[in-house]
Amino acid sequence: MKPILDQHSSAGEIVGNAEAGRDISGIQYPIRYSRSRVHRPPSSILRKNRILTDKAAPDVAYSYKLLRTHVFGKLQGTGYNSIAVLAGRSGEGATLTAINLAISIALDPRATVLLIDLNLRDPSIHRYFGYEPAVGVADVLASSARLEDALFNPDIEGLLVLPGRSPISGSSELLATQAAANFVRDVRSRYSSRIVIFDLPPLLEAEDAIVAMPFYDASVVVIRDCHCQRDDLLRMAELLKGKPIVGTVLNNAKY
Repeated sequence: MKPILDQHSSAGEIVGNAEAGRDISGIQYPIRYSRSRVHRPPSSILRKNRILTDKAAPDVAYSYKLLRTHVFGKLQGTGYNSIAVLAGRSGEGATLTAINLAISIALDPRATVLLIDLNLRDPSIHRYFGYEPAVGVADVLASSARLEDALFNPDIEGLLVLPGRSPISGSSELLATQAAANFVRDVRSRYSSRIVIFDLPPLLEAEDAIVAMPFYDASVVVIRDCHCQRDDLLRMAELLKGKPIVGTVLNNAKY
């Protein structure tokens, strides 16, 4: 699957115990994670799940770098620091796009990334890395777990992941709580160099993505060629009205 990219506009702990190294935009390298779990995924898992690595096909790596450039340009011009990656329906490729965009941004020395799995109905980011979390984002939002106990670093400098653990009922109600709003405000404001990326459930299949709209500044919309219908696109545009779109990804394009 090769993404085709176009541009349209309209307290987490990044526990980088600074050691000697580069200092760009206030970030000191190398970053050392002293409180967050470091998980080193087997290369076979990453390859199977099409996770972006240094061994990715050049055209795939270029596509995500191009998307990163679009996103960076929009964020820097507006002061935004949070984006949602979403699609209209299941099977469009939004989760994989969110993961690979997060990796691509984390590889740029100007920013660190916190990737949050807010698809509480079907959390899956952890599976792409072959990781089984003991606690997840829903536990943090419900104040039954500490954030630092849920975060993990997938052996990519500058990237932390707040995974889901298992599907929960009442997900939209949980996202609508003041505790959820306070949590998001905290993780968005704690580090000036951090970009927060939310993976959300399909916009047209769950009210969760609508409830979560105040959490992010702008969105990246993922569309699967020959899968997403015109009526779905019109409905998504209506629902996202007033929320900037900083990039689109056309997946599975036929030439």
